[in-house]
Amino acid sequence: MKTYLNKTIKTIVSALFIMPILVSCKGDGKVLSIGKPEFIREFPKTIQLKEIDGFNCNEIGFRDLKVVDSLLIISKADTWSVYSLDGSKKYGECMRVGNGPGEFADIPLPSRCHFFTENDSMFVHAADTYKGLVWEFNISDILSGNSRIPHSVVETNLIQDAMPAIVYGKDKILVYQYNHNYTNVQRMLYEGDTLRQMPVTKGIDGITLSGQADMNILSRGTCYNAAADKFVEAMTFLNQMNIISGDGIEGKTICVGKKLDDIEILEKKSLLEFEACYITALAWEDGFGAVYFGFNYMAPDNKDKGIQIQFFDWEGNPKCLVELPYYTDSFDIDFTNNIMYVVDSQNDKLIAYDATEIVKCLKS
Repeated sequence: MKTYLNKTIKTIVSALFIMPILVSCKGDGKVLSIGKPEFIREFPKTIQLKEIDGFNCNEIGFRDLKVVDSLLIISKADTWSVYSLDGSKKYGECMRVGNGPGEFADIPLPSRCHFFTENDSMFVHAADTYKGLVWEFNISDILSGNSRIPHSVVETNLIQDAMPAIVYGKDKILVYQYNHNYTNVQRMLYEGDTLRQMPVTKGIDGITLSGQADMNILSRGTCYNAAADKFVEAMTFLNQMNIISGDGIEGKTICVGKKLDDIEILEKKSLLEFEACYITALAWEDGFGAVYFGFNYMAPDNKDKGIQIQFFDWEGNPKCLVELPYYTDSFDIDFTNNIMYVVDSQNDKLIAYDATEIVKCLKS
């Protein structure tokens, strides 16, 4: 799962992004909210998924996946495998584990990388936080057999040991910095070889866990979309998501429920007692989606429970949801062909669904 258990959200703008920071609410305990949280009681539509017949991708070892143009990029423990969107053709692999140029101690997740096209070639910028580097790979060259040694485009100790570093543009990185005892996290934007704190998150960045609390309370899955120029933070053990502008100036918190989780209550529990909320999130031009659990996935009796993928527009309004009979921590949508790819993590299998209704909801 994409947290640090084993290895990161069209009314008037002033109403959408409330600048004051709410670190705690009287009567609500210790909460992590940007402005006054907005609560969601229900979704307007539940969509019944229909599996696409004949789709078959024989890859195994799924860790993360991302749709990029006409490619399906699958992250594994030791490489990326690149497939056609129908899963029938494997074009090749890129990314390697090692200590050499362009090699990683830990293979980056595609959802934390910046993809772009130049001169008809596809490139990716991927961060190596162990070395303090961002590498540039020419994916088109690699897949055509004209592989070149990747070169670094950022070299800085400012991103070292980030948990994680998310590359969201050329020389632009969102850096999550924990303090020395892992009781506090700062959201920092790297640009021009400098770090600056997001203005809108200064309040929630001031939240500090008690000395005995598990640091995973503050874990999250984060994604970014360039067209919307917004980040989404889906909190792993808190029932909330944070939507933050790309410049870090505006933001808001949304919660599917009646109130935010009280951090003080979680501080008294062990990790084995936590209920998982949002496992991962993906962002697109018209909105974002997040995998929601809502139960303790570590409990043996919960292993076969189903989960939801919830979909929202960029104002945080609920659009629709789908229910899955299995556990997943990775999915994405091909908006050209209206296909949603979901990893069945229990069976290490990639499944393709008709996403026509989901896409209609997000675009409506």
